[in-house]
Amino acid sequence: MGKIDILFLESSLEIAPKEISKKFYKKIKRDDIILDISLHYKSMVKFKDFLKRGRPDIIHHSLLNILEKPFVLNGYVDVYMHVYDNRVFKFNNKIRIPKNYDRFKGLMAQLLKYNSVPPDSEDPLIFLESKSLEEFIKNRKILLLSEDGEDFSINELINFALKEGLTIGIGAFAHGDFRENISKAAYKKVRLYNGLKLKTWDVTCLISSKLMEMVNF
Repeated sequence: MGKIDILFLESSLEIAPKEISKKFYKKIKRDDIILDISLHYKSMVKFKDFLKRGRPDIIHHSLLNILEKPFVLNGYVDVYMHVYDNRVFKFNNKIRIPKNYDRFKGLMAQLLKYNSVPPDSEDPLIFLESKSLEEFIKNRKILLLSEDGEDFSINELINFALKEGLTIGIGAFAHGDFRENISKAAYKKVRLYNGLKLKTWDVTCLISSKLMEMVNF
């Protein structure tokens, strides 16, 4: 098996804006709080793109479906995460993501605050790869999973990405469309199951299962 990269795009992950921290938290620093629509919905409805924001559970479930697998541990697959403020992070292939949701949010708050987990580590578990998506994709071609793309099977998706050396881009938000710059930057758009609306973690699970079949143990 060759090398493949997976990029979660527009992950609904960010530090809670000051309006949230002022209303809900008195003794906790703002940069230790992850925006979560299940907790902050009433304060979020006036935010720009609020339906695309505050869903850290999406990337949490998705990462649990892709990390700690043999194809990641053995270096066949690298996993990246693009977040709301446009930064791109890379996961160490040996990382073990917290299964507990609250612990995961705490880890993500530390990452967004310091750009590295652990901070200042010489071998971090997660670290800043690029300051912007534009910088990250400068020398890459993105195979974007999109409901308006060309019909592909899981086999075709993986094999095409491997053959062409593409990065598979998966949206990690709940509602809405990709930002215009992301759609324009895509080398090719593809969809699975005739555009059936699938959860991010379901798509990730399908890809993970296929990759498991392809790895030579």
